[in-house]
Amino acid sequence: MSNTITKFFASFLAYGVANKKKRFSAIGRFSEGLAPVKGKIQWGYINKEYDVVIPLMYERAFSFKEGLGMVVLNSQYGFIDHTGQIRIPFKYAAAHSFEQECARVCHDGLWGLIDRQGNYILPPTYSQIEQFAEGLALVSLHNKVGFINKKGEVVIPLKYDNGCSFSEGLAAVCIESQSSKWGYINKDNEEVLPF
Repeated sequence: MSNTITKFFASFLAYGVANKKKRFSAIGRFSEGLAPVKGKIQWGYINKEYDVVIPLMYERAFSFKEGLGMVVLNSQYGFIDHTGQIRIPFKYAAAHSFEQECARVCHDGLWGLIDRQGNYILPPTYSQIEQFAEGLALVSLHNKVGFINKKGEVVIPLKYDNGCSFSEGLAAVCIESQSSKWGYINKDNEEVLPF
């Protein structure tokens, strides 16, 4: 409990110091030495000395992950490096930060995966790609779900009506969603708890 209180007051103090010195209207968490901050309207990044090191010019900025910060400009998502240089152009309608060497991106209403250079690992294919858990991500298309690996390969076919991400080697999946038949499968798509 005291650790939680200490973290709260440290965050509050950091917020107060940052706002007192630079007058930010919102701040994010530090990651890789930088934190996203918002002026009156636009976002940028500060270092731990509370100096603005990437100008406040974005509609939204997110904490850095794996060396890249996800930012929004003209309603398009892209990625910059620690110096503010654009590394992946602003061309996505939505995106998620990098995790485990790939990022989920949306283009023309479909989701795919890109690498740190902006190359497609998996072109936009699915109506949804969930966060990777235990090396697999739940994907959906045409009201069916299945699982892909980090190479974008289907490892569990899209034959289920609903599902959840893997946890402790198992994923809850549903067939015949109207009658709610749920069970668990393993990563080999074997039923562990029958439907």
